[in-house]
Amino acid sequence: MQKPIGLICAVVLALSAAVNAQASTLEQLVRAYAEQRDFSGVVLVARDGQPIYQAAFGMAQPAWKVAVTDDSVFRIGSLSKPLTATLVMRLAEIGRLNLDETVATYLPAAYAGTDAGKITVRQLLAHTSGLADLPSRYTDPFWSKDARRHYTPKEFASEWIPGALASEPGIWRYNNNGYYLLGMIVEAATGKSYAENMKQYIFAPAGMQDSGVFDGRTIIAKLAQGTVQADDGTRLMPPYIDPSVSYSAAGLYSTALDLVRFDAALAGGRLLNQTSQRDMFTNRGKGYGYGWEVEDWAVRKDAPLPVVLHTGSVPGYQSIFVRSLSDHVAIVILDNAWQGATVVAMARDIADLVHGKAVALPRRSLQAALGPILFREGLDAMRAAYIRLGVRESTMYDVSESALNAFGYSLLRKGQPEAAIQVFRWNAEAYPLSHNVHDSLAEALLASGDREGARAGYARVLALDPGNRHATEELEKLRHTPP
Repeated sequence: MQKPIGLICAVVLALSAAVNAQASTLEQLVRAYAEQRDFSGVVLVARDGQPIYQAAFGMAQPAWKVAVTDDSVFRIGSLSKPLTATLVMRLAEIGRLNLDETVATYLPAAYAGTDAGKITVRQLLAHTSGLADLPSRYTDPFWSKDARRHYTPKEFASEWIPGALASEPGIWRYNNNGYYLLGMIVEAATGKSYAENMKQYIFAPAGMQDSGVFDGRTIIAKLAQGTVQADDGTRLMPPYIDPSVSYSAAGLYSTALDLVRFDAALAGGRLLNQTSQRDMFTNRGKGYGYGWEVEDWAVRKDAPLPVVLHTGSVPGYQSIFVRSLSDHVAIVILDNAWQGATVVAMARDIADLVHGKAVALPRRSLQAALGPILFREGLDAMRAAYIRLGVRESTMYDVSESALNAFGYSLLRKGQPEAAIQVFRWNAEAYPLSHNVHDSLAEALLASGDREGARAGYARVLALDPGNRHATEELEKLRHTPP
């Protein structure tokens, strides 16, 4: 039965008003992240492939005062993995490769007769290969020395992906080298480069006109320059890593709109059939499928929201891509200031807000306020500033348990255990019943050489959480390790 025209108009107007109200609320939230956390990048929220909110903040080229725009291009780091996985699944669909074949089948010259050669393509996709991997922290000498060299894929595999395994296959462990080998397998199976395959099977069918494999030589229009924050609070160019090290594991660039096009192409079956997608989005261990994290987010009262997502990080850039499988909401955040915690927190808040959950506006980062003071004036000055700012009673700064913990670990990684201990002590004072806070404090005390303090800290953890395995193991080590 045909509905009256007036009723149709009323429904359309109501839906339009709802979308506008939601976008207005998202604008308030995202703008607060830009103002309070200095977010620089693009945010795009879409439903059924259609944008309902998009905004850009910060500088794409700080030296020239060129602003980030909606169509700015960003390197996306490990957000490349879902696209690489989709490519591999597509090639399996059309019979160009077999997910149950082994590495040695496709790369016999490098891996025949080795334990790595026995790994299957499925295990590479699921991070259950047991391959040796690259150092996870950028403070490792590998990143400041060897990662600056240019490699062909064959050269890189020969030097950094050995035939001997680091762990038993079947156990989940995030592994960049596994996705590097997937790029090589794609090339061996098709006779074309990884870049050509991405263009033919992913970018072109999805209409992704501004995406590609970053090579460090090609001039990319509208590419945002990545930056990192120095200890004194200023912005610097990121440390150089040759793009050949990233390849099929973390080597793509894209735009927010292109990633929404990728989302729509997947949802519409233009890249993979439903059977392949179900296979790809099945949890294979630790909440990870084939190239995607697989989670349930508590954004609704009636039932958890099933989502697939991935983050990406390469010096100077941070990204996250979240896809809701039930109501087809996509969230894309691309950042050129390497703000990992900010980007992930914003994505969570956006998901909550879009699904009707109340969200508090973000506060200023305590780390951003106190870190430069520590660098310029020392630990005593940081302590004084903490008191002077009235941080614990302030509503201006984020003094959540997770924020303080992240601040403390950042200092610990930078080789400042005394400052880290102070931050963890502030956290323990604010959240005395949190076993995790006391665990972090004990770890920092141990790193500083205070074994008795560490022992007391881990004992406190067990008092709060008697079954805590980590604290039990650390106390056992302290008992049997000489001072």
